[in-house]
Amino acid sequence: QLQSELPIFCEGVTRHDVLVAAALATKWKEPPKDALDTLVLNSIDLAPLDMYVQVDYVPFDPRVKRTESTLQRSDGSTFKVTKGAPQVILDMAYNKEDIRDAVEDKVKTLAKRGVRCLAVACSNEAVAGWVFMGILTFLDPPRPDSSHTIGKAREFGVSVKMITGDQAPIAVEMARTIGLGANILGTDKLPKYNPNEEVSIHLGRDYGSYIESADGFAQVFPEHKFLIVEALRQRGFVVGMT
Repeated sequence: QLQSELPIFCEGVTRHDVLVAAALATKWKEPPKDALDTLVLNSIDLAPLDMYVQVDYVPFDPRVKRTESTLQRSDGSTFKVTKGAPQVILDMAYNKEDIRDAVEDKVKTLAKRGVRCLAVACSNEAVAGWVFMGILTFLDPPRPDSSHTIGKAREFGVSVKMITGDQAPIAVEMARTIGLGANILGTDKLPKYNPNEEVSIHLGRDYGSYIESADGFAQVFPEHKFLIVEALRQRGFVVGMT
């Protein structure tokens, strides 16, 4: 559910501007691909978007955590829009160091209330870079039976961990809500993945106890999930993911 709160981080930008840019960062002429696109596309009248021609589109990739569109105006000039994880979009902004504290503080404050964030930016020739426009906020609560399911799994001796691409504050709040535990760690101490090398046979020895001690991991990439599972398997565990 899209929330009314929409923090702005660029002077002169309105809530409507951010929603339009977010919609342009989708394939708005096609059925929504996921729940986030559905939220975005249902938030505004899409007819005015047809004044632009979408000349290129990069769909969401869990490795880069954003989408990107290249649009052409009626005069032939082009610009780009992107939407995605706040930390990713923030690092693209031309003035990232000037707004970093404000953006990160806002994301953390929202996360403590269980509110998720989707950042939106557009290219701007005047600054020769990306302008961080604002943050869409939305609720994505866990299934009502999540806490019960986790409890039953534990009764049968199954250890449950959360592995998510969400930022740590959101992950901690989610873990608290479903009774999972608050020891949610980052990826800084996890093994690095090199696709050109064989997976180490010592993952379990070197990282197993660290992974076992955690209730979950936040801001992970797909390769982290693989390495976490492999480390646990090397420790003798049977591992399933859902």
